[in-house]
Amino acid sequence: MVKIAFLDFVLDRRRPGSSGLSDIAWSMARHLVREGHEAHVVGPYPAPTCTSPGVTVHSFAVPPIGYRNIIGHCLIVLKMRLIVQRLQGLDAIHAPEYLSTGMIAPSSKVPVTLTTPGNIYERIAHGNPYDWSTTLVYKLAARSSARWCTLVHAISSDQARWWQAIGTSPDRVSVFPLGVSFELFHRRPRARAVLGLPPSDAIILYVGRLSREKNVPILLEAVARLAAKNRNVQLHLIGTGPERTTLEQLAHDRSIADLVHFDGHIPLDLLPYWYSASDVCVLPSTSEPLGRVMLEAMACGTIFVGAAVGGIVDHVHHGINGYLVAPGDAEQLSRILDQALHDDDAARRIRKQAVCYAREHFDWTAIVRQYQTAFERAIR
Repeated sequence: MVKIAFLDFVLDRRRPGSSGLSDIAWSMARHLVREGHEAHVVGPYPAPTCTSPGVTVHSFAVPPIGYRNIIGHCLIVLKMRLIVQRLQGLDAIHAPEYLSTGMIAPSSKVPVTLTTPGNIYERIAHGNPYDWSTTLVYKLAARSSARWCTLVHAISSDQARWWQAIGTSPDRVSVFPLGVSFELFHRRPRARAVLGLPPSDAIILYVGRLSREKNVPILLEAVARLAAKNRNVQLHLIGTGPERTTLEQLAHDRSIADLVHFDGHIPLDLLPYWYSASDVCVLPSTSEPLGRVMLEAMACGTIFVGAAVGGIVDHVHHGINGYLVAPGDAEQLSRILDQALHDDDAARRIRKQAVCYAREHFDWTAIVRQYQTAFERAIR
């Protein structure tokens, strides 16, 4: 039996484990407990919280400076470090982001492991959304994590290359994807009726942050080209972010404002209905370490169209279980969307293959076992 502490602070504090990187920490903790191990989760929750039987929670208050800033993040990590130092008999400390590992690993007597959500140097190369001070801190944290982490779990081949480029030795890097909860993400009947969506319109879905590296303007341009061909489509954008105002203006300028719906934040338990209600889910990013949206859409049997970047190319086989497009090519994206929406035979085949692929490759139980094997190998 192993005893692992999971660090969790990139989250919706009211619902631990329900969003963002928090889902990675909680999913791994839950499955380790099911395998007979001991899991602790440390996070800035507003009150003692238990979201899974057998997982021990260590909660603390957010520092007075707040949460959504880099100084607040660093103070939270320091508090988490104090808590894990008091836990006796730990075999490992794990975090799904490298600020925590970068600050804790150099002085930790317990092996520290990292599941990479990305890499700041890759972001800088492909569209960095952070300000200069946050970028500087993330660069220092990434270098520290690369040097001191016992294991770096790279969620794609591309991420493995980036982490090795900044100092992680190959014997401390293991490549396998993240998982998806099939209890939550599966095809839902009557999804459009549940969401109040029209039964006849073709629906294109985007789920994610409205930020620069997601390259959403290309998707708007592709939809405008479809509209120019008199294609009956609706685009739903789920998520928030700094680019929303710019995207709203772009939709107005391209005369598709009535086709583009900004749906904002959607509760996690409704996301499977959105995937099921949509004909196509698109992720046009210039930077995408893996894309949780890809895993969720495939698990729900939604046709996934992704830019050929990062971890997307590890799993999407063009025309078999989804479609790939060149990043930034609005014309190609428009053609593939047109094909995906109107070739019914191909759509049925791709949906079936997507679900089979997701079940085979994105099962959290198998992912956690791969993590255990990689950790044991790294320790040896």
